[in-house]
Amino acid sequence: MDPIPCPCCNSFFVPRNKLQIFCSRPDCQRARKALWQKQKLACDPGYKKDQKLAKNKWLQNTPGYWTDYRQRNPEKAARNRSLQKIRNCKRQENKVAFSTSKAIGIAKMDSSKVSNHRLLGQYWLVPTVAKMDPVKIFITTAPVCST
Repeated sequence: MDPIPCPCCNSFFVPRNKLQIFCSRPDCQRARKALWQKQKLACDPGYKKDQKLAKNKWLQNTPGYWTDYRQRNPEKAARNRSLQKIRNCKRQENKVAFSTSKAIGIAKMDSSKVSNHRLLGQYWLVPTVAKMDPVKIFITTAPVCST
């Protein structure tokens, strides 16, 4: 097999099989696992539920952890408080902007919801203004979730 670049560290390596895309460095393997878990959480409601239950169980078994953590790391707690103020301001701005646009009838282009309508298939783009030949296009979806 030819060497391929690792998406994490950008170094070239020879994969052991055709499915391997990350090299075997520990940091790259952590990145691979984090990516897998992010995709799994987004695609698998059962996995997401199990992770939430495990987190809640851990929190019940380790009461006061976050209080102790903030006491041990005051600089991180202060940083988080300042970042939380920024997040709260942004959230408030979004609420105001949304209510304003709703009141005066402005459409938000980025707030469209994903529809279940499938536009997959073959289509002909036929120009109606300019003199051009029709173009045949293929519309497909890229898989987001890997199972």
